[in-house]
Amino acid sequence: MKKTRTLTAIFSLLAILTIGLAGCSSKSSKSGDTQQASFKNKTTKKADVKSTLTNSKKLWYVTGSVNAKSNSGMEAYRFNKNGKVTVYNVNKFYKTYAAAKKAKALNKSGVLKATFKTKGDDTVINFKGKLSDIPMTQKFTVKKTLTGTNKATKLKVAGYHIARDIDNDVTQAVLVKVAQ
Repeated sequence: MKKTRTLTAIFSLLAILTIGLAGCSSKSSKSGDTQQASFKNKTTKKADVKSTLTNSKKLWYVTGSVNAKSNSGMEAYRFNKNGKVTVYNVNKFYKTYAAAKKAKALNKSGVLKATFKTKGDDTVINFKGKLSDIPMTQKFTVKKTLTGTNKATKLKVAGYHIARDIDNDVTQAVLVKVAQ
């Protein structure tokens, strides 16, 4: 009799846990539906990062963080579908490429060739070309996605945390575009 009660209690507990876990899993899958699809999960596929960067006509800003302050400005990358990347120096985040152009804020540094590769869970972007007529190579290792708001411009941004490697000097940075 005691054995039957014990088994009944165990099975009842397992049934309650199963129902509870099933309810939690359906609830958590619905909560992420409002995120932007291209930035929903950590990007691990080369095509995801490549298509996100090359399908956008916006400027992609490289800076230390979403709210980093610099006296010399920051770099803005404009990716083309053919693998060419135009690099500009800009003084702040602009809502659109046209707005930056209208403000005469695009100081062209050069044109680079970008290649995309997958390395483990990360996407690696290799750049080669000339900036300010000086040959250079650099590498961005895309780590994870991010969203935030730049406090100075009050613009929402979305993009990636990256490890930036220039001549074996690796720094942590962000690669973001204005999301509005």
